[in-house]
Amino acid sequence: MSEIQNLQLLLDLKEATDEEIQLLYLYIESAQDFIYDYCNVTEIPPTLRTVVNEMVVFLYRSRGVENVYSESEGSLSENYITEYPQNIMNRLNRHRKIRVI
Repeated sequence: MSEIQNLQLLLDLKEATDEEIQLLYLYIESAQDFIYDYCNVTEIPPTLRTVVNEMVVFLYRSRGVENVYSESEGSLSENYITEYPQNIMNRLNRHRKIRVI
């Protein structure tokens, strides 16, 4: 199964539109760039491939509230996670390399 097919399964996008597929590709690129920068690596280790999927799922489900921390309407109040969840960051931290300048 391809990476896109895995993501469609995870996100329950049985009949994804071309726009949704393009968005998944953009989120994959964004997640990979984050890993390169955060972990200071030039290649993503195979053990982080599932983390890329988790990051894409997080980004996809968070779209539309990217810069919103909390929102209130009447008695209803919602808080949004603005950073990757701790379980993702913990896995990335295991692969993080210190950059010497």
